[in-house]
Amino acid sequence: MLLSFFQLSLAIRNVWPQRMSLKRFIELYLLLLLAGMPVTLLSCIPYGLFGILAAVCVYGLVTYRDTAAQNVCMGMIGCVLTIVIDNFLTILLHMLIPLSFINQQYVSYGVRVIHILLFYLITLFCGRSLKKVLLSKKGVLRLQQTWYVMDAALLLLITIYLFDDLIAGQDGSVGKMIYNNALHISGYLLVMFLLLLAMRRSYLEQIQTEAKQKALRDLQDYTRNLETMYNGLRSFKHDYINILLSLSGYIEDCDMDGLKEFFESKIFPTKNLINQGDYKLNQFSNIGVLEIKSLLSAKMIYAHESGIDVTIDIPDRVESFLIDTVDLARILGIFLDNAIEAALETEQPQIGLNIIQNESGVSIIISNRFQDNGLALHKLRQKGFSTKAGHQGIGLCSAQKIISSYDNVLLETTMQCGCFIQHMELADRKE
Repeated sequence: MLLSFFQLSLAIRNVWPQRMSLKRFIELYLLLLLAGMPVTLLSCIPYGLFGILAAVCVYGLVTYRDTAAQNVCMGMIGCVLTIVIDNFLTILLHMLIPLSFINQQYVSYGVRVIHILLFYLITLFCGRSLKKVLLSKKGVLRLQQTWYVMDAALLLLITIYLFDDLIAGQDGSVGKMIYNNALHISGYLLVMFLLLLAMRRSYLEQIQTEAKQKALRDLQDYTRNLETMYNGLRSFKHDYINILLSLSGYIEDCDMDGLKEFFESKIFPTKNLINQGDYKLNQFSNIGVLEIKSLLSAKMIYAHESGIDVTIDIPDRVESFLIDTVDLARILGIFLDNAIEAALETEQPQIGLNIIQNESGVSIIISNRFQDNGLALHKLRQKGFSTKAGHQGIGLCSAQKIISSYDNVLLETTMQCGCFIQHMELADRKE
């Protein structure tokens, strides 16, 4: 019994996606011994075997969580390999060595050692081959959802095998068979439930990771634009001295007509250049949340560079926004992307951003000019509806879904005089 569970642990260890430490290996071995008690002590073969399989799945979900889906799949493959390779070696050794010779005490120990050694080498080879193919992260195998589907399919196939072969072969009444089947189905549903929970957690973590990566890209854009503006300021500071020197020449010669002409042709046009680089970034210094600051900066700088007249008003310091920053970044990203696209369709594109800290919370107002084609406001919130060709129309619907999950967030959308306004109130939660 102890040796059989050791072989099972060894096979799972050889196919495990990550390198399994000695401590983890001992934990797995002890867990399998505990899960195998119904089989070894109570002779409950069918659902006892399923209990061992369920223990492997649970172990894969709670350890090495970064590769939970792969752990479950490779763990079940390790169980299958154990049965197949162990039976193959048993038959092979009996064919090569006479049974009367094997039954001798010292010879049987040697045969057992050879059996375990060959078992280890074969499972190690199979494990490395399977990991090279399945863990290549190519195509659909790089998606966690694919691995969870593989887990469910493999678990279902093994359960069907237990139903059709082991349970059907057990002697007993119909009631006992129904009892065994009910236990297996319950166990299967339990493991599937755990797999679905793990899939949901993986999906949420993926969304958060993508949002953080996007926030990092926005921060990089924000930093790059700051560097560009700083270099422009240094260049202007250097040129400013030369400008003063050139003016001094006209003043010393008392050439007022030449001074006037030089000022109007060379100096005055620099006003437009200075205004063009003024993105009013000093307004964003009042935002204390770095992710939101970088997102808003990158979007508004992009809008300015696209030829949109940008107005930013953040008069007070805002330290927090009272909701999850990842969700807020997704909402603001959707609103600003739509506002930029809509404003660019107008003859005089304009976008306004107002963030106001008040006693009840924070108010965020995003406004933009748009072409009023008589579109009903409620249609914009419908999933699948879009005014842009080739778009799926899920942006505003996704934003509305996020907002509806918070009881302290209120969104008011209005259209008036060719201006589209998104007014979002983030209220402070009252205890």
